[in-house]
Amino acid sequence: MIPDEIAEELLVPPGSEFGQDDIAAVRTALTDFEHQARTLIRQRPVVAVLTAVGVGYVVARIVARATSRRHA
Repeated sequence: MIPDEIAEELLVPPGSEFGQDDIAAVRTALTDFEHQARTLIRQRPVVAVLTAVGVGYVVARIVARATSRRHA
């Protein structure tokens, strides 16, 4: 199996209601998003890094809060 077939098999289980057109639309949207992200990173690397650090901080706070509530 090629990687695309493996990914498609993992994302769309047999018997699901997603069609090939839906998969192609999602793949196109993700490709466009990747292109935009790469362009932004090339044009503004400092902003991209600071954004990644900020998002990582927020996610870490959310996870830490959720795990502390679970153990309390």
